[in-house]
Amino acid sequence: MSTSVSQDVPDLTGTWVLNRKLSTDPDEVFILQGVPWVVRKVLRHARLSLQIWQTTTPSETESTSDEGKSAESSSDSITTLRVIQTVNPGGFDSEGSYSVDGSTKELSLPIFGDIRTQLKFIKKTEVIEESIREALVGASLTEMVIQELAYNASKGWEAEVVWTFEELDRKKYLTRNISTTKEEKKVIAKMVYDGP
Repeated sequence: MSTSVSQDVPDLTGTWVLNRKLSTDPDEVFILQGVPWVVRKVLRHARLSLQIWQTTTPSETESTSDEGKSAESSSDSITTLRVIQTVNPGGFDSEGSYSVDGSTKELSLPIFGDIRTQLKFIKKTEVIEESIREALVGASLTEMVIQELAYNASKGWEAEVVWTFEELDRKKYLTRNISTTKEEKKVIAKMVYDGP
């Protein structure tokens, strides 16, 4: 099942279920990220879903002059993603809230361990990984995408994950294009999700 045509970046709100037929087998990515064999076997057959609530709230920012008086006031907005990932069976569920503003967040996830991550909106032409950038220039349905940069210091890997909507087989899906690197090795994968 594809998403409704009204669903578009930057709004990821909805319940999304991994479409294994359209997705890349993530085993190579998991191996590079140091996910144990037993966990990889469970993940290969589990139903993976994401529940996402996206909110955008106005934020007042003020800059002050040397005298301490308000010199300028501007209104901006902060986008937050609340994500619940369910892995059934498996017990590797996780929940988190993320600001899409480029700020760094430290977290611990059942599958990946301790990671540092940051999310921000970028133009699809600004994606770091060349092969993903080239594919999204033609496939992404919007100019803006969500870029997630993740780093695991203890296992020595880093990843760029690009959240967007793409048209595949004439249908619109939420996708996560992933480039994971560790030392000299790099693995590219695409996760495709059916939605509301």
